[in-house]
Amino acid sequence: MSDQDALVWLGGRTVAVVPVPVPEPRPGWAPLDVAYAGICGTDLHIAASEHVRARPGVVLGHEFVGRLAAPSGQLPAGQPVFVNPMVHCGTCEACRAGRVNACRHLTSVGVDYPGGIAGRTVVPEYGLYPLPADTDLVAAALIEPVAVAVRAVRRSGLQVGQRAHVVGGGPVGCLVALVATVGGATVTLSEPSDDRRRRVADLGIDLVAEPEDLDQPVDVVFDATGHPAVAPTLLRWLRVGGTAVVVGAYGPGAHGVDLLQLMFAELTVIGSRIYLRSDIEAAIDLVTTRRVDARSVVSRIYPLQDAVAAIDGLRRGVGMKVLIEPGAR
Repeated sequence: MSDQDALVWLGGRTVAVVPVPVPEPRPGWAPLDVAYAGICGTDLHIAASEHVRARPGVVLGHEFVGRLAAPSGQLPAGQPVFVNPMVHCGTCEACRAGRVNACRHLTSVGVDYPGGIAGRTVVPEYGLYPLPADTDLVAAALIEPVAVAVRAVRRSGLQVGQRAHVVGGGPVGCLVALVATVGGATVTLSEPSDDRRRRVADLGIDLVAEPEDLDQPVDVVFDATGHPAVAPTLLRWLRVGGTAVVVGAYGPGAHGVDLLQLMFAELTVIGSRIYLRSDIEAAIDLVTTRRVDARSVVSRIYPLQDAVAAIDGLRRGVGMKVLIEPGAR
């Protein structure tokens, strides 16, 4: 068994690029040579010892694309693929109902299994999605968060011509705004960080600081933050009968949502968790046809040996979406 370099959480707040064994293929799993891998909020939570399932020694990275290192089913070696990193049990009540995104025993590559911030990983064969040969793999590295955005917009019931507001100008918030715009909505976004506001403006998304700055309340508000300070203010963006969609993951505990306001204005609050197969397929179409310019959300690409610097920068709030290119030197 040979070794390879990978970005590994070692425990506490320590991450490092260290040698690890190259994962061995096993039944139902396929070897993948990683082209690009994204760093997201989940990776930062793991690297801060804030993830309940991750254990020290895990290779980070659940957002990635690459090429098959060996044939898998009808797919040849070298085939560019997107990978759904989620592993569902297939037997719980959620899985039996077709809601595998809410599996009671959901696990993930990059959390429970070695992730994609490495030269090679192994992935569930049922999670492979072939991509066109000419796919821009930098853009395709964002298919996973685009699928999150697609799921959120679909869950919202947002219609062509309606108004939406996104709270949070991180990668997911920006992608929700872009997907909603493609769907024909008029979209605004709020974000406190000066750096991110500049990046949001560069994407052509209109910025609004407070609900009072809107001409009229919106039909749908998306919370892409999961930040406790946002929850008590979320419903203020909505018209009577509007819908709030919780996209960002909150920690446990009460978060101060005004339930009387929810009742009086007949508001709806719904959750949106990752994605289903149809959401992934829609995300692939949006990215590969460039109707959503996923590449524009990428702020920097680092070689693997600089992955710790990438983590440190994101911890300081620098940049938008950062990718790691394992094969770069």
